[in-house]
Amino acid sequence: MAGDEHHIGPNEYGPNQIGPYQSRLKRGATRRGLLIGAGGLLLPAACKAPDPALSRGESGRVARVSDGDLLALDTGQRVRLVEIEAPSRGYRDRAGEPYAEDAAAVLSAAALGRTATLHYGGLSRDGYDRALAHVIVTDEAGAAIWLNGMMVRAGAARVRTWPDNAARARALLKLEAAARLDAAGLWALDAYRVRRPEDAQGLRGFVLIEGSLAGATGQGPPRAVFTGGAITLHLDPRLGPPPPGWTLATGAQVRVRGRIDTRGATPMIALTHWAQIEPIEA
Repeated sequence: MAGDEHHIGPNEYGPNQIGPYQSRLKRGATRRGLLIGAGGLLLPAACKAPDPALSRGESGRVARVSDGDLLALDTGQRVRLVEIEAPSRGYRDRAGEPYAEDAAAVLSAAALGRTATLHYGGLSRDGYDRALAHVIVTDEAGAAIWLNGMMVRAGAARVRTWPDNAARARALLKLEAAARLDAAGLWALDAYRVRRPEDAQGLRGFVLIEGSLAGATGQGPPRAVFTGGAITLHLDPRLGPPPPGWTLATGAQVRVRGRIDTRGATPMIALTHWAQIEPIEA
């Protein structure tokens, strides 16, 4: 698991990092060597320091995990792991999503009982007074685990960023790409596969759609429209300038993520920030 996609700031995971295919026996029966999911992905070991672009927040011991992206500290503070979305276990009369129990188990194994520090890269609270944070926990050896990145690399969550919370999008998207390549966790399930534009009409919820770019126009509101087996991007100044080096040429392959809207004549995803769009290198 080497490479800059595992950075959380200027440092890589340390020398004790665990690769996706190492034997559990080499690490012994500790949580540090826990085998995760059907793909056999092992918990990544330490990243040495949090991203200096993030602001350090509260600390506490992880007392409860209620979902694959939700936990609570012993201080009473509830925390939503920001920039990711794990399958929901469901609530009230809403059924749980595929892989939800597995995702919660991955987070529990990595986090429960461990000392955690919150780090903020944008909006710090949601409407339920939950902290919106990147979370670093310390393992038995004193090394750090970036929970948000670990969940994505384990295939236990997908990347889902917001206009006011996308500070670590680039690193997370690289981790997600590696998890997809390994068919790790939820990526082994049809429910979460990346879809094509021609599939859009039958989709619902948060989805990833990949296809050929039919064009990029300046006609708002900003959105990705799926017609004729291709993707048309409607961009306007509300999105700001594209990231440096981006070219959105007709025929290029792009991946778009967001909540699909099929109420109109053509399916679409509303665009609010650039991290929703990924140019795909040939």
